Amino acid sequence: MDTQSQPSLIATIRSHAPNMTRALEKVAAFVLADPQTVLYKSITELAEEAESSEASVIRFCRELGYQGFQNFKLALAHELATLQQPTASAPGDMVQELVETARTALEETERLLDRDAIQRVSSLLLDARHIEIFGVAASAITAQYLEYKLARLGIQAHIPRDSHLATMASATASVDDLYILISSSGSTIDTLRVAESAHARGAKVIAITNRTKSPLAAICDFKLLASSPETPLTGGAFPSKISQLLIVDALANTITKLDPARLKTIKETAESVSDRNI
Repeated sequence: MDTQSQPSLIATIRSHAPNMTRALEKVAAFVLADPQTVLYKSITELAEEAESSEASVIRFCRELGYQGFQNFKLALAHELATLQQPTASAPGDMVQELVETARTALEETERLLDRDAIQRVSSLLLDARHIEIFGVAASAITAQYLEYKLARLGIQAHIPRDSHLATMASATASVDDLYILISSSGSTIDTLRVAESAHARGAKVIAITNRTKSPLAAICDFKLLASSPETPLTGGAFPSKISQLLIVDALANTITKLDPARLKTIKETAESVSDRNI
């Protein structure tokens, strides 16, 4: 859909709402009441809070001419961004603002994190026959960091090069395998496909996500929640990334407490590359 040639999205929703079915009208009312909030919702969260269903949310988006929920959110994000008036106050210290945002994200993640889940996932990492880690786009950064931290502990994990390889690997998963899937939205189709396939084969599926309610969270055995959900225009934003990295470090530190011998492994892996520094 070419949003440039369309009338105001908010105005379009208002004009369509009276002629929508009751289920779709509920979604429209929720969006109109607080469109900014919708940018931070997963399709599951919006459906629940609008007292509707995911299927109704999709139909709502398609009735407005969008292929799906993410396309709709992107158009809504663009419109809200253009409506925002520039502040009259002098610009602040950008670095300080980032520090404050990061601090808030870390503090919120600390409150969200289930300590028992961290402990149990850390045990699974120690016992797994094979570990697969997968995330696309900005989530791939977190995946690589997790792979690195596990390697320092002497735990080998694999990151598929692309979504097709990830899906093929999940098709041969077993009950002894562990899949750690990273998705801020919890709605990334490629990641969901891997989660569904691995789960169907009996593998343990762990989600690192910024959404408490999402399709990925519904599939996984354990979900590790990070703070600061993203909007379509802020994918890979610093606050959501740093809160995910906190989870990775929490797992690594817990592993060393469960298996103190891993501290020696950290020393050995560090020494193995010590000659690569000048």
